[in-house]
Amino acid sequence: MQGIDNREHRNVLDVFQKYEYMLLTITEIELEEDLKIRKEMAELTALYNSFKALLAELEKCTRDYESKKKYTRSILHKNIRKLSVKS
Repeated sequence: MQGIDNREHRNVLDVFQKYEYMLLTITEIELEEDLKIRKEMAELTALYNSFKALLAELEKCTRDYESKKKYTRSILHKNIRKLSVKS
């Protein structure tokens, strides 16, 4: 699974912040274009946040699975040993 690079996302945010700073001094950009940029950045940030939440959930599921797998194996091997002795 390919993820989203945190550094790359921070770089995009840095560029956007630079854009906002420059916009304070230069007002030659069209309002429509500015709104489009802001909308896209808001959507990008929302997607990034969703990705991070899903990744955290996936990591939790992975930890839970590994824990359950170890526990189940332990029980299985214990009972297999008991059955082997009785045979």
